[in-house]
Amino acid sequence: MTEWINKRSRLLIFISFLLLSFLSLYIVYFQNGHILIGDDYHFHQNRIEGLAQSLKHGLWFPKVSYFFIGGYGYASSLFYPDFYLYFPALLRVAGCSLATSFLFFAMAINLGTFGLTYLSGRYMGLPKLNSYLFSLLYTLSIYRLQDFFNRQAIGELLAMSFFPLVLASLSLLKAGKVQKWWLLTVAMTGIGLAHFISLEIISLFIGLYIILNASYFLKKPIIVAFFKAAVMTVLLLAFYLFPVFEQMSRITFQVTAKPLTLISTKSYSIGELLKNSFENRVFHASSANIGIILLMGLFVYGAMLFKRETENKELIFLSFLFMLMTTNLFPWQLFDHTPLNTIQFPWRFLSVVTLLLAYLIANDSIGILKRVPYGSVIVLLFILLGVVLYEWESIRTENSRVLSHQSYDQTNSYYIGAGHEYLPKEVNYDQLLKNKKRKMAYDPNELELTNVKLPFGGATFDYSVKSSREATVTLPFIYYYGYQAEVVEDSKTQVVLGALNKENGLVDIPLSGKGKVSVSYKATWIQKVALGISLGTLFIFLLVKLSIFHSQGSKEEK
Repeated sequence: MTEWINKRSRLLIFISFLLLSFLSLYIVYFQNGHILIGDDYHFHQNRIEGLAQSLKHGLWFPKVSYFFIGGYGYASSLFYPDFYLYFPALLRVAGCSLATSFLFFAMAINLGTFGLTYLSGRYMGLPKLNSYLFSLLYTLSIYRLQDFFNRQAIGELLAMSFFPLVLASLSLLKAGKVQKWWLLTVAMTGIGLAHFISLEIISLFIGLYIILNASYFLKKPIIVAFFKAAVMTVLLLAFYLFPVFEQMSRITFQVTAKPLTLISTKSYSIGELLKNSFENRVFHASSANIGIILLMGLFVYGAMLFKRETENKELIFLSFLFMLMTTNLFPWQLFDHTPLNTIQFPWRFLSVVTLLLAYLIANDSIGILKRVPYGSVIVLLFILLGVVLYEWESIRTENSRVLSHQSYDQTNSYYIGAGHEYLPKEVNYDQLLKNKKRKMAYDPNELELTNVKLPFGGATFDYSVKSSREATVTLPFIYYYGYQAEVVEDSKTQVVLGALNKENGLVDIPLSGKGKVSVSYKATWIQKVALGISLGTLFIFLLVKLSIFHSQGSKEEK
């Protein structure tokens, strides 16, 4: 029997992950045809629906989503990468309901996290059982469940899938295995394609990890390998990063003009954090936590921190440090007006704490699980029991947030995130809500418009300026750099760039003479060059990796 299991271990592990991907969501997403909605569900629901509508209209790589704000358009696809959302969006295009598309997506996220965490454990030298335990401890951790069920923070959730691979990559580089540098590129690119704030958080972790292991990393081969990974990551993410920087250099957005929050106001007391973790408390604004299993791990390994021969001291120390950074014991007031304020909520650092403690427990360097009969099995059972209890408690305490799958399919395009972060500062959102019927705005004494049409993602009309001076028409689109008008006048075509209306943040088009106009958002030259850089880098990266694998295979045959 043991031999039969060993021969089929990969298949059995995959099947168990597949089952757990469904079962761990059953109570909150499937039972009785109901779904528990989270804080951010409207926004990510709209992102999926918006991408699906763009695809239906032939826009395969949209920057502005015209589903948002009743057609005014929001650059969600520019500031929040759509890479992973193509899966549920294509299911929508194929005819699945929004709820069904999301449920398949949710299971895929779970399955991917299970698999990547298990693989990362194996890269770090964990035996199969320990890697399996690592995968369950991390994927089914309380903080991650809070992100999934109570917040539905899909970007963070996707980014967390790659955190274990970051830890594995650093572990391999620390061990001098520089030929595996590309794993760090894959991990960081995977995070960057999901959530920029998580990229900031994990970069901070990487920096501290390297400082604590300076004697290992300050060697030429390691420095070169790390440099290659960093450069490759930036180039692969160029298609996303460069356009964002371009927009922010030209427009002042509400994310900087009116920050949603100051990070110092969102930290917890250490007592709250410990109490909430001990109780596996369901997430609310002041109850993010790591859960009792990881809390016990923190105490056990914390007691080992000052022993001379303790393994993974830097990971234990960083667990405590990031736990501390969640609380008001850390001087966050000093960082309210720094780039760190973009993290918004200190409890986001619990994602790193969760990663490190899950690994420390699974690695079992002090042999607790070995000394207790069936220790690993007992921990696995406690994990599964914890998931069931957490889901039941979420349903009980959040009953007002439980919707039928049919109700979930009802969207409201005016939810664009609590902070309206990527609206130009000139936009008065309350005013937009009062003017849901989108109309052209112009002075009829200066300009006459006829044949006005507003197809998906654009506008067309005929015009006649009544004087020799230029006249301006304001289009019902939120302004982003890249809007342009194709103006046909006297059989001659010219391109006129859209401008920001300083009063309302919409798109202005200056006109003269008489003619026809077609307005739409077009990729800027920086967007085109950045996409070329990313695709070229991906091609070279894959070509090099395939040639390496081929050469390794040839050597093995010899």
